[in-house]
Amino acid sequence: MTQKNLDDVIKQIESEIEIDAQGKGKGSIRATARLAGVDDESIRKALIYTADQKPTKLAQMLMGFGFSPADLNDWRQSKIPDLAISVIFTYYAYNAGRYCTEQARLVCQAFMTIGIRSWMQKIKGWEQETAPLQILPTPSLEEISTLLDLTLGKAGLEPKLVAGAKLNAIAKRYPHLQQEAEEAKSMLAIPVENKLLAPRQLGEILTEHTGEVWSPQRVNKFLTEEGFQVRNPEGNPDYLPTEKGKPYSQMTLNTAKGRDKTVQHLRWFESVLETLEL
Repeated sequence: MTQKNLDDVIKQIESEIEIDAQGKGKGSIRATARLAGVDDESIRKALIYTADQKPTKLAQMLMGFGFSPADLNDWRQSKIPDLAISVIFTYYAYNAGRYCTEQARLVCQAFMTIGIRSWMQKIKGWEQETAPLQILPTPSLEEISTLLDLTLGKAGLEPKLVAGAKLNAIAKRYPHLQQEAEEAKSMLAIPVENKLLAPRQLGEILTEHTGEVWSPQRVNKFLTEEGFQVRNPEGNPDYLPTEKGKPYSQMTLNTAKGRDKTVQHLRWFESVLETLEL
């Protein structure tokens, strides 16, 4: 038996091999027998299993791989799954004693490196269908504006900062509008009449005035207890101003360090310190 002879056999039984949509292969008893170099009846007899009859060596091997007696009996009338076919080839290549065939060994060598399933897929010329990439539509200008109004706007962010975020998003989605977006952003410059302070900076001022250590955590706790802010359950920003705190605070936008992500922060005017009861 040569590789050419084996190729001829494969051509003869190719129509009796099938591959389902998941890529799993099946073959008829005739195709399996021809590839193993034995007659059909030998495999049919080897698959017989009844309660009053000792299973054949091949049947024992198949059941050792998890196949049931019912499976073996069904295969005598229907196609055999690829994993069971590989067991049958292995049996006739190395475990059938004087019934071992050179052809079965050639077949085992052919699929040993890539697996029986891939080998059968190759015979049938089967290839996995790749799902087409889903191209999401570009959001409209109105959708971008509405989204940022419902998120940043509702979070209490200063209107000019919300407008700046809209322009950034528009420039990203519509590159041809980038120049116009940059020009518009330059008109949104917010005059900084009063410096906005983070809790750490408020703590430094309080530490200097009181002689006590005011950490950012202590400042946040105090502002919360005094009713100027509340924890944000969504986490960005960490705190939201209350009605009491809004006149003394403002939301700011920053890009997270080392990440392409915009984060919000609640910042305070120094005048808030004048209202705190220390």
